Parts: sequence; C-alpha cells; structure tokens
Amino acid sequence: MDIAKIFKSKTRKELFRLYFTNPDNEYYLRELERILDTPVSMIRKELTHLEDAGIFTSSKKGNLAYYSINKAYPLFEELKSIVFKTIGVQGLLKETLKKIKGIVAAFIYGSVAKKEEDVKSDVDLFIIGRIDETRTLREIGKLEKILKREINYSVFTKEEFKKKTRVKDPFIMDLLENPKIFIVGSKDDL
Repeated sequence: MDIAKIFKSKTRKELFRLYFTNPDNEYYLRELERILDTPVSMIRKELTHLEDAGIFTSSKKGNLAYYSINKAYPLFEELKSIVFKTIGVQGLLKETLKKIKGIVAAFIYGSVAKKEEDVKSDVDLFIIGRIDETRTLREIGKLEKILKREINYSVFTKEEFKKKTRVKDPFIMDLLENPKIFIVGSKDDL
C-alpha cells in the first residue's frame, strides 16, 4: 500500500517525514517552503488540518508561527513507527540499498536502534558485503538531504566481519550485543 494514500497528499507525506524524522525540531512556514520545496499555501492547509486533528501544535514567536509535532498525541509512537518503517529512515534506506548490488546484510545501530536519538543524533548504518562505495556514498548523500539527518556508515566484507568476530573486536562485539534494525538480511546473515 502506498503510504501517500494513508497520509492523503504528497505535502502531508513530506511533513510527516520531516517532523517524525526530526521530532524535536520546530519550523515556520517559509522555512518549510524552502525545505520541502512546496508552496506555503499547501503547507498551511495541511498543517491546519493536522493541528485540528491534534497531531501538530503551533506557537507564536514574534510574528512567526512555528509548528511542531505533538508528542503528547495519543498515537504519536504508532505514527512515528509507521513513518520510520515506510517513508522515514528505515523505509528510505531499504529503498536505496535495494539499488546497491553486493549487500549481504545492512542494519541501523546506535541511538536510533536503541530509540534514544535526539535532535543531534546521526543515523549509524552498518553494511556487510562487497559494494560500489562511490555509488553508496552518492545514494546516502541523497538520503541525508531528504531526511535532514547525517548518515554515518561502515562497510565490511563478509570475510572481514567474520575475522573481527572471531578475534572479538570490541566494536563488532558491541554491535552484536546491542539493538539493530535490519534493512537488508537478518541476524542469520551475520
């Protein structure tokens, strides 16, 4: 099912992606117009509906109205999870990594996987496989622009990963012991 249908419009989809990926941020209308490359009238219309529904809140600072996601909204966590898995970090990474040949496994780790991220958190991505790193860098760069979040990734071949696991490399041991969100493959591929 296309998430745009669930969220009614492209503008609403873009607003949900931006705000649920950066839930601690607030933006004013002209700022949203620049970020989303969407006319203010369309953004204002969607934000009015979303504020009426209780999903967004607004506050005045000077002569500017700032909009933010309402973390007290009863379905906040559920909506955040849906956005994350479909049009947010996980969904977009899955879409992007499908285009890159040679990936055996890929997962998000760190603060995002532990559900401890804040406004300054980057997305930590671990990739196992033999890949075209130039293309990967280019594709990840595109995602960073869409998500407005930095994505740091590490790449190991399957052999390197196995070797570091055997010698109990501290970084690899930490990865294995902590939460992961698989984008490609599963824990069986490690």
